[in-house]
Order: sequence, then C-alpha cells, then structure tokens
Amino acid sequence: MSEENRIKYVKVPMGRSRTSKTNIRSDGFATCLFFFLRFVYEEQENCYLHHYSHSIEESNMVYTELLETFLTMMLENLKRRLRLSTILPESDEELAHEKATGIAVDFPSLWIKYCCLSKEVAIGIYWSSPSARFDMANMIINLNLDSPTQYCWKQEEAKVKKLLQAANNKEKIKLFQTLSFIDQDPLYSYPYHPINLKIGINGFGRVGRTVLLHALQQGNHVVGINDPFISVDYMAYMFEYDSTHGSFKGRVSVKDGKLFVNGIEIDVFRKKDPSQVPWGQLGAVYVVESSGVFTTIDQCQAHLNAGTKKVIIAAPSNDAPMFVMGVNEEKYTGQETVVSNASCTTNCLAPLVKVVHETFGIIEGLVTKIHSYTDIQKTFDGQLNEVRRYGHGAAQNIIPSSTSAPKTVEKLIPDLNGKLTGIAFRVPTPNVSMIDLTVRLSKEVKYKEICDAIEKAAIGPLKGILAFIDDNNVSTDFIGNTHSSNFDAHASILLKSNFVKLVSWYDNVYGYSHRIVDLIRYMAKKDHEQ
Repeated sequence: MSEENRIKYVKVPMGRSRTSKTNIRSDGFATCLFFFLRFVYEEQENCYLHHYSHSIEESNMVYTELLETFLTMMLENLKRRLRLSTILPESDEELAHEKATGIAVDFPSLWIKYCCLSKEVAIGIYWSSPSARFDMANMIINLNLDSPTQYCWKQEEAKVKKLLQAANNKEKIKLFQTLSFIDQDPLYSYPYHPINLKIGINGFGRVGRTVLLHALQQGNHVVGINDPFISVDYMAYMFEYDSTHGSFKGRVSVKDGKLFVNGIEIDVFRKKDPSQVPWGQLGAVYVVESSGVFTTIDQCQAHLNAGTKKVIIAAPSNDAPMFVMGVNEEKYTGQETVVSNASCTTNCLAPLVKVVHETFGIIEGLVTKIHSYTDIQKTFDGQLNEVRRYGHGAAQNIIPSSTSAPKTVEKLIPDLNGKLTGIAFRVPTPNVSMIDLTVRLSKEVKYKEICDAIEKAAIGPLKGILAFIDDNNVSTDFIGNTHSSNFDAHASILLKSNFVKLVSWYDNVYGYSHRIVDLIRYMAKKDHEQ
C-alpha cells in the first residue's frame, strides 16, 4: 500500500449531521472495529477485514473506502440475519420524510456514527413503536486509545422496563428478541479474540454444516472439514442449498479439492480414521465432532493424536464432561481435552429447569419430547433393526421413542437427581421440536409468577439462550431461531398452585449448533486466561 494511502485517522463521507451515513449492528462488530483499528495504528497490511471476508478486496483501497465498504457489507449481512427491513434514518428530517411517505420505522433499528473530530464511534439500537421511541442500548468506542480493552453495551433499563409494562404482545415479543441481540461482552480482552480460533469439523451433516455457518458468522476460522462419505463438490452443494433453513446468501465454490466460502479457504478430507486428519498442521485448536460416531473420550483420542487440543462432541457422551451454556459452563476448568455439548433437547430443557428449580423448587417432573424426524429414520417403511419403530415412514407416523435428556439434566443439576424422567415422540415435521415439562413444585405459586421468573431470566442471565414467547406461535415460526429454548407462555398451563405444565420450542439444528460455537468461544476465553 502506497505511503499516501497510510493516513492516521479514518475518515468517511459525512451527511448533514457531520456523521457517517452507514448504519449497522452486529454481534462481532466491536471486535471487527477493533481489529480494523489495529490495522490503522500499526499499519498492518494483512488486516482483519481480509480474514473476516474475502468479499472485500482491500489491496487497492484507501482507508476511507475500506471502512465504508466494510460497514456496508456487515449491515447487509446483519439485515439478512435479523430479518430487518429498515435502518434508522440519519436525521429527524429524514425520519419525518419516511413517515410522510408511509415508510415508518418500526421496532428495532440499528445505527453507527463516526465522528472525525473526537475519533469516537457510537453504536446504538433504537426502538420505535406506538408505545415508545428511544435508544435501547448504546456503546461508545474511543479510537484515540492505543489499546482498547473492553467495551460493553449500556442498556436503558428503566426505559425498557417501562416499555415492557405498556407493550402489547407483538411489541413484547419483538422487544425480547431485540434484547437478545445485545451482547453483554462483545469484545474480548486485548489482544485476544475468538478470530484467532481455528476450528476443525468432523462430520458434515446438518449440525456440521450449521456449525460452519455460525462459526463464520462470528468471525471464527474453520480450517478443515473431514467427512469420508461426502465429496467436496457435494459439500459445497449441500452448504449452499438447505431445504429447511434456505439458501446460503454468500459465495460457495470448490477449487483444487478445497472448499471456499466467501473466499475463505477450507481444507477438506475424506478420512474414516480421524487420526489421519492433520489437525495439528492446520492449526485447528478445537475440533467439533459432529459425525455421531465418536462420542466417548477414548474414541475422540484420535483427534487429539492428530494434533488438536480440544474436542467438542456434538452429542451426549457416556464419559466426557457435558457442558450446557447457561446452565453449567462455569464448571469448565480448562484441563478437559474432550467435552460434550449434550443433546439439542438437553440444551432446551436444562435452562428452563434451572430457572424453575432455582426459583420455586422442583419436587419431581415428567418430560415429553416432541421431536421432528431425523435422518436415522426411514422415509418409507423398511427394515431398521436398531429401533424397529423408526423403520416406519417418518413423514407418515407419530412414533413413540425414548429420551436421555431428563437424566442428563440430573447430571448437570445434581440437586435433581432421581426427580426427572421422560418419553419422546417423533412427529412428521422436518425441523423444530418442543419439550413438555410437567413438574410438581415445592411451593405454591401463581402462573404469572412462573412467567415472570422465566421472562426475567430471558432478558437477564440467560439472554440469547432462553426466550420468553407470549404469542400464538407454531413450529415453523422457530425455524432459524438461535435460542436453546423458547418458552411458550400461551401453550403452558397451571393445574394447581404447585403443579404446572411448561412448553418450550427449539430449532433442534440451528439453536444447538449456535450453542456449540458459543461453547467453543467460552472455552477459548477460559483457556486463554490460564
């Protein structure tokens, strides 16, 4: 890059308000900005943007063009992810014009403003509805700091609480969804961030593909994929076109036997023995074991022998320690080399059980899992020796089954040992499942008290993991939902003051895969602290 392009401070085109006209908000934005800032100050030619997305060709750009292109790209990506159609206009005049022309801003909008004079970036989430209009949360980053360490969102808690009291059901649902977007810890301590994470994936089925998607969205580097039964061309095809969650919006290609996603190069292997995959040479510190084959510590030793440091099993395990985000992740010590993310059902059930038990006490409970069909079932009637009932056509039958989730929850929350059990049904839907938790409580309560406790947890310590739903939803409404558990206040009922049935939904692929990536990020931070 030529010397005339090496300017000290970033400047971008200004509008009437003397701030940039780019509007954005993203889970990883603070960190993206930070890495960009390091590039500006340290004049590194291999900047973070090149690592984040090869859809930007920055080699011939000045900083002005680079920043503007970067923000625009992330804005469009964010709008797709959050299914937003509007952004907050630059000025009151523009807002008034949009209202006059019938394009009124509704619910959450996102904005970012960069001031050339103060070298500060302000990011905000703006709420607009018939009940209220205000900034729900904001963050100010000072670019004059040589080593910014950690920035946090400042929420307008009093205004949010007031809005909750006045909001109708539709507003309340959207409000909880918006609150879940706000990170409590958006930027890891300098200089470490999960972008340094190098992840490998063993098994490229539905979970493996979705882990790849979420990992890339969060700025992590997937360096290799191994699946002995899928060619690289078919990997690209399946990743790009998903019948359930829709087509991938970016670019997918294959070259020289490697998979490229938005220009990011990923090595592909077809080894039946994981010890033959060169995880160590690739620098894969964490390997997601999503093949469904290797579910014990001994079996996962093959990955460790191949050079990785940690293995995360995307399934329950008989001997590996299980960690569920929002429930017991703090018990991870950093000494473990093989861990399990438990099952998708456990990830749905455990947070709900945790809230109810810690608040009201659970004497005993029954769990019914209603699960969409999976690839281990038959499309039409055929022989299946493992579970005979699964041999009947998956799309034609409701099939009784079993579930290990209640017993797994007992392990995660030892105080509940011997108090939970359950059954399951496979139903003819391709995605989204639900759990029915029927419990006897140790104290008498009103149904509203239970809802209030779950709602409080959903916007507090379990934000992004547990959601509170107060509307008449059906299963397809939760396709692509990233929460582990979505409590349905309308579907749940109270029989007596200490006997209640609670219902919670979950996207058994999308939400679960998201938690796997979250667990890796949590482990990485803990490992780094040691």
